[in-house]
Amino acid sequence: MTKILPHRQKNVILDFLSKTETRMRKVIIPVFALCMCLCSCQKVLYTHYNYDEVVYSFAKSNKTFEAKDLKKMIKSYERIVEEPKGENAVPPPGACADYAYLLYLQGDKDKAKQYFQKEYITYPESKTYIEKLMQKIGL
Repeated sequence: MTKILPHRQKNVILDFLSKTETRMRKVIIPVFALCMCLCSCQKVLYTHYNYDEVVYSFAKSNKTFEAKDLKKMIKSYERIVEEPKGENAVPPPGACADYAYLLYLQGDKDKAKQYFQKEYITYPESKTYIEKLMQKIGL
């Protein structure tokens, strides 16, 4: 059995740690890169299309809500509600209710009621709120 001299023992330990650190880097860096790639490939649950732009432009303009603004918002919501994309192919939570309220403001009460009902059928947890809202506005 060979005996390691005390001054050489320190070098052996440092050499071992250095090699271990290099091996760990060779493993950790690719694993980290793989994790980052997998995390960035998330599935989209809902599609809002240009909703943000429409709402932002309205809010930025600081003007009163006019008929043309209402039509623009309705058109934006119509696409969100009628052409849902994403993993579940359903409109985002609240979109049907928002769309229904805009239809109500426009005077289309039957269609508004239909979309309020679609909201609580799609998202049952909203049923109590939607029913109270419908009752409050007289639907």
